[in-house]
Amino acid sequence: MTKWILLLILPFLPALGFAKPEMRGLRVDPSYFYELYPEKTAPEIAQLVVHKAMQAHVNTLFLYAYVSNHGAFYPTDYPLTTVETHFGEKNIFNEIYTLARAHDFHVVAVINVTDNKSVWDARPEWRSKTPNGGDYKPMSQTYILSAWHPEYRQWLQGFVKDLTDKFPHLYAVEAVEPTVDCFWRLEADFNPEANKAFFARHPDGQLGDKNWLVMRAEGVTDLLGIMAEVSHAKGIKAGVVQTWPALADGSLSTPEQIRDDVGFDLNGILNLQGAKKMDFVVGELLWQQWRGEFGNPVFNPAWTLPAALEFKELVANRSEVVIHIEISTWHGQHSSVTPNLAEFQESLEVISKEIPHIDVYDYSQIENRHAWNALAAWK
Repeated sequence: MTKWILLLILPFLPALGFAKPEMRGLRVDPSYFYELYPEKTAPEIAQLVVHKAMQAHVNTLFLYAYVSNHGAFYPTDYPLTTVETHFGEKNIFNEIYTLARAHDFHVVAVINVTDNKSVWDARPEWRSKTPNGGDYKPMSQTYILSAWHPEYRQWLQGFVKDLTDKFPHLYAVEAVEPTVDCFWRLEADFNPEANKAFFARHPDGQLGDKNWLVMRAEGVTDLLGIMAEVSHAKGIKAGVVQTWPALADGSLSTPEQIRDDVGFDLNGILNLQGAKKMDFVVGELLWQQWRGEFGNPVFNPAWTLPAALEFKELVANRSEVVIHIEISTWHGQHSSVTPNLAEFQESLEVISKEIPHIDVYDYSQIENRHAWNALAAWK
């Protein structure tokens, strides 16, 4: 009897782990196709993307489905969304998704759960707020929403359902860098709904105290749980990617530091249970970012491996770990650092022997830098 019960319920349980033994992931943001391929059609671009990815031994595409400033790269009439005016209307997401799946790629739909311009414009009361009640607007192209607003939570649940209804054969849905406080200055989130939730739990607390910091991050954790629950209901995995800061000596920041500074609680997220659990977490470990910030030569391509192993220890087998690297230039307080092709290749080589799952940003940069042969080093 027990055996038959397990056979009945297993298809409905979210499964941790990856079907393929190693992930070789490449990020694809259609926002950059205007510059790359101004004269090509959506089907032509899909052919190029899939062909080049195959040649570089990619097996997973992290395909950006909705970008805050541009909108959806697929047609949708879900409330408060906007469709990107060219490639979105041409359904570039579906063109790449369909062709990639035909060639046995996994496709991960990348979305943002805390930043959305069209929602921010339409619902001022859902915006993250500063201590004086003003809108939290840390950068001109950033539109941070309050994770604690119940109506926004309901909207996000429907948004993920709309996406997974349209693309039921996605491998996963991933939240990209969910953030509360962009500059780590305790400037957000003082939305009235967040304040109300805090004082309901801590009647004698003070906004900005330790309990407030923990609860502020809990809102983001809840959003990820909503995303995962909806995705898992369709048999689709769920994950999250986050930049993981380093300290000047080369070690990584603690989860508690990131929780209180950024509002991203790694332990809280990884401890989600059941249908809300994350199947994978992607750690962005970019030596050039921290070399530019601190100037310490310890930050070099070889640093990527010990940093990756340290990040794996933080995750502690509670989720699959994917290590994210880039060929991008980074501008820091000390200097600007641009990896050359040999350094990019070395970053891949040093981790590929010990880290099974790797993700690279992004297609447009690999194309512009003629870095396809260097990318193939991860084989």
